[in-house]
This record gives sequence, C-alpha cells and structure tokens, in this order.
Amino acid sequence: MRRFIRVSVIAVTLMALNWMDDAFAQQVFAYPKAGQSQQQQAQDRLECHNWAVGQTGYNPQAPQAPSGGGYAQSAPPQSNSGLFGHGSSRRGFWGDAAKGAALGAAGGAIAGDAGRGAAIGTLSGALLGGIKRRSRNQERAAWQRQQQQQQQIQQQQIAAARQQGASNFNRAFSACMHARNYQVQ
Repeated sequence: MRRFIRVSVIAVTLMALNWMDDAFAQQVFAYPKAGQSQQQQAQDRLECHNWAVGQTGYNPQAPQAPSGGGYAQSAPPQSNSGLFGHGSSRRGFWGDAAKGAALGAAGGAIAGDAGRGAAIGTLSGALLGGIKRRSRNQERAAWQRQQQQQQQIQQQQIAAARQQGASNFNRAFSACMHARNYQVQ
C-alpha cells in the first residue's frame, strides 16, 4: 500500500513538472514587426525552436530528467544475527519466549534447577526479542524517512534543472525570433 502511494506521489509530481515545462515554454510571445505571413511565422517559430534546442540541449516539447545525479535506493536495514536476532520478527513474542525457555532450561539443568532456568529464560527471551524487534522497527522507519527525503531532494533537483533548461530555451528562442524581426516578450 505504501509503495502504491509513493508511486502515485511520484507520478503526480512528474505530471506537474511536465505541466510546468509547458508553462515555461509558452511564456514567449513573438509579434511580427515586418508583416510576416502566417506561413512565414510558423516557419520562423519552427526554425527558432530547433535552433534553441540545439543551443540549450533542452526541448520543452520532450523534457527529460537530467542524466546522472539520480540516487540509488539503498537496501533496507537487515536484522542482526545472534541469540535473538535473526528471524525473531517472524517468531514474535511467543517464539522468543520459547527459545529463551529452552536455553534457560538447558542452563538451569546444568546449575541443577531446570524449571527456574526455563522461567528466567522465558522472561529474558521475550524481553530481549521485544527490544530487538522495536530496534529493527525504528531502524526501518528511519530508513524509510531517509528514502523519502532523498526522493524529495531528487525531485527538487529535477524541477530546478527543468526550470533552468526552460529559461535558457526561452532566452535562446527569443533571441532567434528577435533577430528575425519579431517583437518578443
């Protein structure tokens, strides 16, 4: 469910970025100062568009995310192996208590009181397993927050790069149209 929400947020963000690109590219207005025909205006716009794309490397009709600089998602934190570490989240409270009881009974048998050892082991196993599970849950939550922050930073970088690309494109397009005798704003 969280993955679906995350993917949905990313999709909406990308759609908004594409809309922003279109908005930036449409900010340039060119009025023909020499009475150019509609056909000549269309040709000039196309040629200036192509020239601006060649100068800036940015095409507002097909914006792409900047190459390189993307982040690689790290793997989630792994559980530690050890007495109550590996797999204890699957066993849960009762599994940890049972394992503790078995170890406690073995230790208690050596000391001469298996029942008392089992009781102490049960409590210790349940307590230690709970502490480990809580620690792993906190690590996983911190990792998820970090991943979300990295995604937000990447999205902001993409938006800034696109905005800069659109701005550079508009300047180049305007210069070209101005050179062809258009009033540009």
